[in-house]
Amino acid sequence: MNGNQSRARIAEDDILPHPVHERTPATSDTCIQQSWERCASAYNLDPSQGWIADVLSGAEFRQVSGRSSLLLKSAMGEMRRLFELVQGMGLMVLLADPDATILARCVDETHLSVCRRLHLRKGAIWHESAAGTNGVGTCVKEKCPIFLGQGEHWRFCFSLLASYAVPVFDAQGHVAGALNLAAPSGNSTRPYAALVMDTLLQSGRRIEEHLFREHYAGQKILTLGPAEGCSSLLVALNGDGDVTGATHAARLMMGWTDDMIKDHPNLLTELESGSEISLQKAEESVVRSALAASHGNVAATARSLGISRATLYRKMKGLHIQ
Repeated sequence: MNGNQSRARIAEDDILPHPVHERTPATSDTCIQQSWERCASAYNLDPSQGWIADVLSGAEFRQVSGRSSLLLKSAMGEMRRLFELVQGMGLMVLLADPDATILARCVDETHLSVCRRLHLRKGAIWHESAAGTNGVGTCVKEKCPIFLGQGEHWRFCFSLLASYAVPVFDAQGHVAGALNLAAPSGNSTRPYAALVMDTLLQSGRRIEEHLFREHYAGQKILTLGPAEGCSSLLVALNGDGDVTGATHAARLMMGWTDDMIKDHPNLLTELESGSEISLQKAEESVVRSALAASHGNVAATARSLGISRATLYRKMKGLHIQ
């Protein structure tokens, strides 16, 4: 092999990783195991038994969808965008409410017969206690992302179905519903499962952020750091720099409850009292976000955070912010 061929081979190896044929997303196998245990012991479901979904009447569906009107308004554009991305992979997009009732769907015409057979339609109730382990039902129950490959649903009649689902959280950090990608063709998407799940997670976070910003319109929205899961680290601040709202991920990070947020804690005081490195990074993110929102005006930034300019300068120096 001459030098040029050697360099070409090295460059190719640097760019193209070795193929992974069975790569799956980092979902929790524990969630699936716990769901199967519930199906067997708590719900007493026979996996071999056929299933026909309960479907809401027109009046019932209007009432249910009315309760989730904010979710529907925020999600429909994202659902259409997501469907355009995954349509060629044979996936359909479903949105369900906190009770696992399907609110909306984006499907290809070729999947309509499968949707009728599997009851993937608006108003169908996919609660885990009735349908067994499934994407939307188990997702809202566990409040975490889930991937179910071929044969991982509880009921045998769903054995060819693959399902990706992520919870969507509302402005108060509660589960507003679930966003679901379903593949009737089973494991055809498994080689791309990690990519599909990451795309779905980003869509869920965008819906959450839209709900959060709509609810806290007019207030400053700051991030405590990059999003890594199914929720973004966002907080809403009033003019005094006190917290008026926080997303699900921000609440978990800071240990805030609904009652604690009602008392409007001061964000920087909360961060300063923590000793974890993650909180130091969050404080830096807050200061940088506030400076950006004030176009670098230190006096305005200090007012928005509820601290003096001297304190802000001290924090900027300690955080190496120029």
